[in-house]
Amino acid sequence: MDDKTKRSGLMLDGSLNRRDFLVGTSLATASLLVSANLKSGLAADGPLKIGCLGPFTGPAARTGDAMKEGTMLAIEDARAANEIPVTIDGQKRDVEIVWIDDQSSPEVAVKALNSAINRDGVQMIINGWHSSVALAVMDAELPYNIVNLGSLAASQSIADKILAEPEKYRGYFKGWPSAKAEAGIYAEPLQQFLDKGMWKPANKKAAVVAEDTDYGSSWGQSMVESLQRIGFEVVAFDKVALEQTEFAPFVLKYQAAKVSAVGMTISASAGASNLVKQIRSQGLKALVLGHGLTWFNDWAELTGQSSDYVLSMDSPIPIAPWQKDWMARFQEKYGHEANLTPSGLPYDYTRMAIQVLNQAGTLDFDTLSKTIKAASYKGIWNLYKFADGPGEKATAPNEILTGSFMEGLFYPMVQLMNGQKKVVYPFEYAEAEFVPPPGI
Repeated sequence: MDDKTKRSGLMLDGSLNRRDFLVGTSLATASLLVSANLKSGLAADGPLKIGCLGPFTGPAARTGDAMKEGTMLAIEDARAANEIPVTIDGQKRDVEIVWIDDQSSPEVAVKALNSAINRDGVQMIINGWHSSVALAVMDAELPYNIVNLGSLAASQSIADKILAEPEKYRGYFKGWPSAKAEAGIYAEPLQQFLDKGMWKPANKKAAVVAEDTDYGSSWGQSMVESLQRIGFEVVAFDKVALEQTEFAPFVLKYQAAKVSAVGMTISASAGASNLVKQIRSQGLKALVLGHGLTWFNDWAELTGQSSDYVLSMDSPIPIAPWQKDWMARFQEKYGHEANLTPSGLPYDYTRMAIQVLNQAGTLDFDTLSKTIKAASYKGIWNLYKFADGPGEKATAPNEILTGSFMEGLFYPMVQLMNGQKKVVYPFEYAEAEFVPPPGI
């Protein structure tokens, strides 16, 4: 195994191992497998077919292309690390990826899922993108007792469904944090800036503005709590329409309150960029936390110098040597730079799927679900662990836990300056030093 493939590794809680599940239960396990195979028409021999769910055609096809690239690089690396063939019930089996094309449609996704299981023989699901698709698929797959690992859908509604019926959805593992957990990661770096005297706000008053959606409400409330956790008084929490582009009344209100920080998230490019521009044009002296601003490829063109000094933690960034090595390998293989959210995270979840299959040694639904639940997987981009229940780092069981760098799902903090984004936290991987906006 070369240095690049060594970065991935699986650690399991000592209380869970294959023997614990299989000793004394071999007959019951065999019965479950036969029952599952008869239900879905699967064969117990030949390659193990893993379904990768994504928008491979339709309006988000470019995202699907990126998911394919990350997934297939993971399969290539798993072979190089001798993790494939996988060992299932004592037999070596090759792995074949089956592309389940949802076309960005919940209805299409359900039909494609049923076909992949019943016709193509898919026995495990990985990845996924849209929240609307995930909400439909997580119910459609229930009759098959099939494990779903690493969906990149953010909606709080998914977490709420799991929380309401955790036993029902015990095989579904939400691989992207809900908006509430995403906003919570801002507290740690901001506290570090305060402790080190890098940020000396005139007061500890803040405002939060978010789009009036399920996502925005969850993110905004969590940002309020994060700012309060580091001693700020949040004097306003405003919700705005997704299509809104005029924010002068809000900015004037924040000026009157003399806030020193504004947390914001709007997933429409016009609204996000206009809010940033109006904050600057009206001279609001506040540090802006612009979550989601860099989701738009043209954020620099849309905002110009108005985005200078904005802080954001909304995307993976290659900061460690092994991450930069991975980026170089990806560039060499595919001839272009990786789009890290749809390529990098599916890479990690695919590698994790292979390793938990080898660890479980079976496709038995409950055994495989429990193996994933107990796993702590060190990937290229994050440490992946799933929550036992709701808390500060996740909002439901089976949702990915957030945490510090390589201690959970973590996005480094970047500061935007002159149309570029530079890592300013964690300090050991910083490309630049945090600079507070002039006059605050």
